[in-house]
Amino acid sequence: MKRSTIAFCGALALVACGEGQQASDEAQQTAPETAVTKNVAPKAVATEPRGLQLLREAERAANVGRDLEARETFERALAAFRSAGDRTGEGRTLLAMGSLDRAMGQGERGRQVLAQADAVFAAAGDERGRADATFALGELERAQFNNERARTIFDTAAEQYRALADWSGEARSLLGRADAERRLGHILSSRRAAARAVAIYAATGDAAGLTLARRTLGEVVGNYPDDFEAKRGEVRDQILAQEQAGEPLAVAQRQLDLAELERHTGQPEQARERYGMSIGLYREGRDVLGTIYALLSLADLERGIERFDEARKAYTEAQALLREIGDDEAEAHLLVALAEMDATMGDQRALLERSQEINQRTRNRVGEAEGLIALGQIAQRGGNTELAARNFATAYQMLLTSDDEIGAAKALLATGALERQLGNVDASLDALVRARVAFEVTGYRLGEAWALRGIGETLAAMQPTEAKVNLLMAAYWFETLGMDQRRRESAAAAEAIR
Repeated sequence: MKRSTIAFCGALALVACGEGQQASDEAQQTAPETAVTKNVAPKAVATEPRGLQLLREAERAANVGRDLEARETFERALAAFRSAGDRTGEGRTLLAMGSLDRAMGQGERGRQVLAQADAVFAAAGDERGRADATFALGELERAQFNNERARTIFDTAAEQYRALADWSGEARSLLGRADAERRLGHILSSRRAAARAVAIYAATGDAAGLTLARRTLGEVVGNYPDDFEAKRGEVRDQILAQEQAGEPLAVAQRQLDLAELERHTGQPEQARERYGMSIGLYREGRDVLGTIYALLSLADLERGIERFDEARKAYTEAQALLREIGDDEAEAHLLVALAEMDATMGDQRALLERSQEINQRTRNRVGEAEGLIALGQIAQRGGNTELAARNFATAYQMLLTSDDEIGAAKALLATGALERQLGNVDASLDALVRARVAFEVTGYRLGEAWALRGIGETLAAMQPTEAKVNLLMAAYWFETLGMDQRRRESAAAAEAIR
């Protein structure tokens, strides 16, 4: 079988059904043998319109590699459909011709034909046809290695399919995007697109699609470093240079920087290792302040992924050192952290109020905003939702003006949860989606997981499939962070939606 025949076969599922089947091409183009088996039609009967007879003949010719004969027959089918005024048949024939041109390496001709197909579908008001034409164009650009253009087109196709509630079409488009992103070196975006495709196939019970999407996701995760690898390399080079220069405290700071990067990008094991190195070097150099900040950062990591025993141990060590030298900002941060973990030492509100006094005295607006969020959550639990809303809004503005994108997104998370509790679905979604976008842009995986979970919980009663998809994506990100309890909760919430 010719190579062009193999590539063309994948288009037949799209043409014959009007709603393409699963894509494959290692990363995701349609498996040719399966597509042909599903779409070979019985011999035309006399009552079939002439255009449809010719279309089937062209498909059969393409299936066995007779490309020139297939294209000529498609032209004849096209003329027959036009003569009969059959816009749907005309559009589907143009779609098949464009896909055949892609398979034959005729990129420019294929673009022109697919543009004609889109125009015909638009005139006929066939939105599904338009989505199929967009997807086929994305496949053409991907085959031509026009990866930036392919990514943009697949995004458009995903949006078109989403508007039609065509989950399979959206997932295929996402896998196309994932492949384009991978080629461009945008590994986190590729991973995110593939993870959503996995979630869609799981939510809709599409076993074949799920296998394909998991394979794509596994390839991206297993074979490519994320987008922050260049930054890691920079810091490692600095560490090496400072080690060679005999500057252990400078090395400690660089190890702390690398640990923060790993924590931020969802690599808790690597972050924990780097924090340990930093703490050890600071202790050897008798740098108490450096030791305190490294311990607090390690404790923040453990608190974020809910390893509370480990977090308390690190906070306790930091607190003992703070009593020796005193550091207002560090003490205020410690008090907020202890209160958030529902610490047994003293009343939560009292701890937070002490923290706020320190933050206001030292003009630490970020610390004050963090305290406001924690106090707002206490107010929310106590039923004082007006105070909670004011606190979250004030904290959000303070963090924005302090250029703390992640902190501001955390304030939006709190707002989204409050609005959901109050039954304000639109306001909840607005806050949560804005938070998710901010977390995506900054690469903060833990925040993204919580935002996805919140979106899923908010949508559960209104858009069950979309809710499942978000909850399953949250489960995936929680799993990568080692938060198995949260993974199980999110997966169970998705399973419970009917």
